[in-house]
Parts: sequence; structure tokens; C-alpha cells
Amino acid sequence: MTTVDTTLDRFITRLPARLTAGAREYGDRSFTRPPAELVDELQQELEDVCGWGLILWLQLDRLRGAVDRLEAPREES
Repeated sequence: MTTVDTTLDRFITRLPARLTAGAREYGDRSFTRPPAELVDELQQELEDVCGWGLILWLQLDRLRGAVDRLEAPREES
């Protein structure tokens, strides 16, 4: 089994739990909401993903700086 297969299996396993949690929180209205509302919801979710991605990118950039400093050749006195 490849890494992609393992990751895809994990995603597929988690999906029903997410749908169930959404149904509990919002009811089963998602299946009857107008498509325009679902588009708005999806756009908001993608904005959240981009925002969280930026936060993670900034953290990784700081981490990269720390790694670069650790790997920099040290001057001998």
C-alpha cells in the first residue's frame, strides 16, 4: 500500500464522521439548502483554509530560519 493509498483511506474513514458531526450541529439542512448557499459556505471554508495555510506557512518560515541558523557553519575562535 502506498502513502497515497494510506492517506486516502484515512480521509475516507474520517468523512462520515465529519458529515455526522455537521448533521448534529446544523441538522440535515445541507441536503435541502439552495445551491447558492452551499457555494457561499464552500467559499467561506476555502477562505478559512487559506487563512490557516498562511498561519502555518509563517510558522514553518520561522522554523526554517531556526534550522538554517543551526546548520550554519560555525566560526572557530
